[in-house]
Amino acid sequence: MKRLINIFFNDNIKSLKAFIKTKELFEKKGFEVSQKYREEAELNICIGGDGAFIRGVHNSNFPKIPFVGINTGTLGFFQEISFDKIEKFIDDYLEQKYFVEKIRLLDCDLKTNDIVFTNKCLNDFVIKSNNSEVIHLDIFIDENHLETFAGDGLIISTPSGSTAYNMSAGGSIMYPTLRGFQLTPLAPIFSKVYRTISNSLVIPDTSTLKIVPLENQNKKISFVIDGIEKDYTDVEYFEFKKSLFKLYKLVFNENWYWINMKDKFL
Repeated sequence: MKRLINIFFNDNIKSLKAFIKTKELFEKKGFEVSQKYREEAELNICIGGDGAFIRGVHNSNFPKIPFVGINTGTLGFFQEISFDKIEKFIDDYLEQKYFVEKIRLLDCDLKTNDIVFTNKCLNDFVIKSNNSEVIHLDIFIDENHLETFAGDGLIISTPSGSTAYNMSAGGSIMYPTLRGFQLTPLAPIFSKVYRTISNSLVIPDTSTLKIVPLENQNKKISFVIDGIEKDYTDVEYFEFKKSLFKLYKLVFNENWYWINMKDKFL
C-alpha cells in the first residue's frame, strides 16, 4: 500500500504551482496524494498563508495527523517551508530530519437558549457586539469576578495566536508551547462609571475563564472563531479552558519561531 499525503491549497496561481510541484515530487517517491482529507494519511500539507493553514486544521477537525505549511501567502507565520525549499523539505521529511511540536488549543463552551455549543480554536476567539455598539461583559476567572468590561470586545487567544489579532490589539507575545492563554481588551472604556484592565492578561491553562453578557447586552453578540464570525442571541455565558486536543506540527528548524519573528515582524 502506498504512503498517503493530504495536501490542501489556496485557489490562486502561486498555490496551484506549489501544489503541482509538491504532488509530483511526492509521487516520484512512491506516495499517493489526496486533495481531500483522508484519515489514513500520514501528513497534512497546507499551501497558502496562515488562513489556508487554519482552514486546513478546522476542515480536518483537528486530527492527530501532523501538519506542515508551505508559504505562498503574505505573512505565513505557521508556514515554515518556502516555495524554493519544497524539494529540500521532502528530502528532510523522508530522512526524518524534523521534530513534532505540540501546539496547545483552546476550547469554548457557549450556552444559549439552553444549548451548549463547544468550539476549538488554534489562534483566537473574539467576542463583540454585532451592531458596533459598546458591549458590557462580566469576567470571571475560576468563578471569581474580576471586572465588568465595557468596550468594543475581547480577544481570547492561544499562545500560537498571540502574534495575530492579539498582538495588533496590544497583547503580549507568547511562545506556542507555553501553558496558558490570553485575554486582551478591544478599546476599553475608562470613565467615572467604568473601570477596566487596559492591558492583556495571561491566564494559566489550569484556570477557567467565564464571560457573561449583562442582561441588557446579550441579545446580539458576534462570536469569531479563528476568523469565522457567527452571530448569537440570548447568550448566557462563554466558558474558556484548555482543550484536550493538540495540534501536531512538523518543525524542521528548532529556531523556526524566532526566525519567523524576525522575518515577519522586524
